[in-house]
Amino acid sequence: MIAAEEPALLMHCPTVVKALVLLFAITAAFAGEPVVTPVPVKHMQPGYGVVESVTEVQMQTRDRSAAAGGSAHAEKSTKPMYRIAVRMPDGSLQVRDLDKPEFKVGDNVLLTNAGDILPD
Repeated sequence: MIAAEEPALLMHCPTVVKALVLLFAITAAFAGEPVVTPVPVKHMQPGYGVVESVTEVQMQTRDRSAAAGGSAHAEKSTKPMYRIAVRMPDGSLQVRDLDKPEFKVGDNVLLTNAGDILPD
């Protein structure tokens, strides 16, 4: 039996591994949850509907010192939120942001005047 020749290792293997790890880290950083702004109250309408999607998001918030004349810079919250899209009977789409994934696609729900989602 003739043994096959062992393939030669790259001369700079640690450098190649470091480059691959860096590439994966950069890819993972950009593939995170979408950053969204809170849903304005004026866009919230009460009614019954069906959950169409549940998406994990990062909430973008404004610095509170901006109201006092400071500079307003946006920052991401560290706590994940869930954006729930609800299809209403008239075909419109309502969205709400929750801190827990309480609902799944296909659930019948009630959207309240206060912006809450309740099971139907």
